[in-house]
Amino acid sequence: MAERSEAAPGQAGDDRPIHIHQDDKPLLEALPLPAEGTFVDPKAKKKAAAEGAAEEPATDPVVARLREAFPDVDFEPVAATADGCPIVTVPVDRWLEVARFLRDDPQLGFDYLSDLCGVDYKDALQVVYQLRGVGHRRRLTVKVNVGKDHPEVPSVVEVWPGAGWHEREAFDMFGIRFRGHPDLRRILMPPWTPDDVFPLRKDFVDRRPKRERKVRPR
Repeated sequence: MAERSEAAPGQAGDDRPIHIHQDDKPLLEALPLPAEGTFVDPKAKKKAAAEGAAEEPATDPVVARLREAFPDVDFEPVAATADGCPIVTVPVDRWLEVARFLRDDPQLGFDYLSDLCGVDYKDALQVVYQLRGVGHRRRLTVKVNVGKDHPEVPSVVEVWPGAGWHEREAFDMFGIRFRGHPDLRRILMPPWTPDDVFPLRKDFVDRRPKRERKVRPR
């Protein structure tokens, strides 16, 4: 017995409705909208947070708490990341004290150091710390400036043990010495690297003899 072929929509014997879309617009307009208040555009949310942070970053509760606890410390310039998280600058001589407070204060609870890196601004060096807290969504960026003539910053290994590897890398690449680090030595460069060679400094000069470039014949 031969199979009966199914008629296409709109053909004789088929009363199914025909949907014709001239372009995408009618289809998009026909899509059901989410219930009011259930959809938040992530781009708009991020933009609003950045605008709010740009207007008054100093009103952030983390910054306010720091200023309350350390009225004699100048945390300027206070800024914010693109998504509204505060950025503060801490004097190098007060950094260890502030770091302990950031971890131990019940209102802050920054008990996790997610990253640490060095920055070379030609005439000065900077250490940047990215802090988070387990159990809350607050984030904080801390910057500590130090001169190139005496690039020494207190180690925060006692506060956040994970800082040990990051501080060794910043020392290896930028020559920033972390006072109190339990094992401050190079981590990426070979141990015979000269003491004054720090590859990520802007004044670094590659002293190795130039090698002849060899091109494979085709």
